[in-house]
Amino acid sequence: MNLSLFKIVFLLIWVFSISLSAQSTIYVSSLVELSEAVQKSNQNIILKPGRYNLTELPKGYRKILCSGSNNTIDLSGVFVNAPVGSTKQSYITISGHQNTFRGGTFEDTYVNKLEEVTDFSAYNQERTTLAYGLKGQAVLDITGDDNTVINTKLTVRGSFPYGYGSIYGIGRDNVFGLDKRCGILINGKRNTIDSCEVQQRAFGHGIYMQKPADKSVIKNTLVEGRMRPSADLYTETNPKDLPVRSKYKIKGKPIPKDIMYPLSEDGIRVYTHGGSVTVENCTVKKMRGGIRVYLASSATVINSVAIDCGATNFNLPKHGKITKSSGNFTYGPLSDFRLSKSNQDIELTILPSPHAVGPHNVADILGSNHNIVFHRTKGPIDTDLRPIVVKDNNSTIRNETEYPVILESSSSGNTVVSFGKVTDYGTNNKVTHIEKTKNRNK
Repeated sequence: MNLSLFKIVFLLIWVFSISLSAQSTIYVSSLVELSEAVQKSNQNIILKPGRYNLTELPKGYRKILCSGSNNTIDLSGVFVNAPVGSTKQSYITISGHQNTFRGGTFEDTYVNKLEEVTDFSAYNQERTTLAYGLKGQAVLDITGDDNTVINTKLTVRGSFPYGYGSIYGIGRDNVFGLDKRCGILINGKRNTIDSCEVQQRAFGHGIYMQKPADKSVIKNTLVEGRMRPSADLYTETNPKDLPVRSKYKIKGKPIPKDIMYPLSEDGIRVYTHGGSVTVENCTVKKMRGGIRVYLASSATVINSVAIDCGATNFNLPKHGKITKSSGNFTYGPLSDFRLSKSNQDIELTILPSPHAVGPHNVADILGSNHNIVFHRTKGPIDTDLRPIVVKDNNSTIRNETEYPVILESSSSGNTVVSFGKVTDYGTNNKVTHIEKTKNRNK
């Protein structure tokens, strides 16, 4: 009797759980329905595949606020058009916890159908439907904890100014006003960005972390911006153009004619008190900084690529680690070792940069007690031998590339093993030459 009763109770629980599971799957077919559903919890929410427009949401509150928790929000096969000027704020916010936000292509579009800006003069003079940002906010803002965003693509457009990078200021010191638009902001803890893409076509960061973020993971993700030749600024001659208004000068000096300006900010960036971050299998291209995590409490970069960035391709905090990764020095150094953070463990493959422009070195090694290995890729020996410059102390550096190493007079106690020529102006440095260099496919 007891056994039979147990079986009945078990069967009822099983049937009830199936019923609950079925009830938790919600199908929606509009952004209005979606924005209502994501405010509740414990659901599998599926938006019908198709094309949607952000303007379907009420004017003044065009936002998908995912305040519920334990939801799977499935936007597979969904495209959302977000006309520039249709909202003044982030239009996707994940404030709940333990959500999975899957899929969805979100594209900021101009009403005139413009895709790539080439006439920066006309662009920056149209502040309503072109040069219109989000007042520094990001398209996607994650404030909750333990969320995952996977297989989502953002094309980010609309900011003032756009076309000049950081030369006119990035904060309160801006010269002509500032209306930035970023890709993804992480404020919560233990959040993951996986298999996403950010095409950054506005002045702002691609993906960035601010207080109280911590233990963020960015993996299998692409962030890509655009570059502009600095000489191109001299073609702007309208009295309203920013280069004309600045008399073609930056802080009293003429705008250079021989470098490239990144038109956005950093690809993957951590700010002070933005916690720790792991970056794995990511690629950043043509941003101001590539994987720029020097202000993180700790950072690990694995199997990632940063190329063609304007200020630096990589940097790390104290005790930061890079392994099995690669970058170039086409428009900026491989790493700038920002703020001389020490005790870094770095393994980087230096990619060829045959069209490098600007006065920068391959790398400026600042800070002390590093363990650094530079590999090279297959191919002919580079003839543009920019140096790797060492300025501080007690680091171990293995340079398997042809690029020369210069130990400056401020350096001491470093151990350098190098295929490229070493010039030692320092004290108590130990130098050994490699007779044959190794090639790496990475």
